[in-house]
Amino acid sequence: MNKDLPGHIRKAFRSVERYLPVVDVIVELVDARMPNGSRLKDFVGKLGKLSVIALSKADLADKEQTKHWIEKYKEKGCSCIALDCRDRNSVKNLSKLIRSVTLQANNAKSSPTRKVRRVMIIGIPNVGKSTLINSLAGRAAARAANMPGVTRSVQWIKISGELELLDLPGILDFGLLRRGDILKLINTIPGKDDDTYTKAKNLCRILYLTNNEHILPDYGVCEQNFDKYISDYARKMNFLVKGGNPDLQRATNDIVKRFQSGGFGRVTIENPEKDFSEVFAEYEKQEADDSEGLENV
Repeated sequence: MNKDLPGHIRKAFRSVERYLPVVDVIVELVDARMPNGSRLKDFVGKLGKLSVIALSKADLADKEQTKHWIEKYKEKGCSCIALDCRDRNSVKNLSKLIRSVTLQANNAKSSPTRKVRRVMIIGIPNVGKSTLINSLAGRAAARAANMPGVTRSVQWIKISGELELLDLPGILDFGLLRRGDILKLINTIPGKDDDTYTKAKNLCRILYLTNNEHILPDYGVCEQNFDKYISDYARKMNFLVKGGNPDLQRATNDIVKRFQSGGFGRVTIENPEKDFSEVFAEYEKQEADDSEGLENV
């Protein structure tokens, strides 16, 4: 654990270390739109516990791509399931999978004699941990909000007398922090971001690099000019200020919020057949070129 990480993130790592000995199963919650990119690389696999990968917010991701991701994880020997934390049937399916995996723990030689099985929920901030726990519990057991980084304390929550869930604060490492601009697009990473213009432009860029630009209305006529697209979008939506000029602030707010809520349709940013590090490298290069161009103006 790096000492340069924010204090509450270091605390979350320490909580994992503290409670791991009494945990039977780990549910690793990742964003279905960016499964590997929203994971702590190799972290859960090194903990030595039975685990389940839950592709959260699957209702916002492309269905076929989600199927491919599930197949990919299963090929690696991982239990995996698509999940909408707000949908009762979806949550029930996850609960069944958890119980199935815990049966393996019951049959293991090292299994404790207690009847209650303990499940640790691990994931990045705002990936849906609290919403999932509340759905499993059938009550407002964990604090949830549309603001990254809400959960800061550790709590055990009993589920139907058979399971106990451990709700932890979101965990990040420097690899995830480096991808912060992209993770903010799917509404993760703690802290507010008032520069919605840059955020919307980053969204256009990453959708273009992942061949998903088609979800943006009339994107094809902007000739890959992100600034032009935002301006044209403002005019199309009648987001105007005095004098008939485009209201770029309102337009970029709308673009980002519509994408995050699925208003442009279901989309998966990360392709299971392509190394996302290649996409991210190109993203960083284009962003640097843009910054250099602004400095030369």
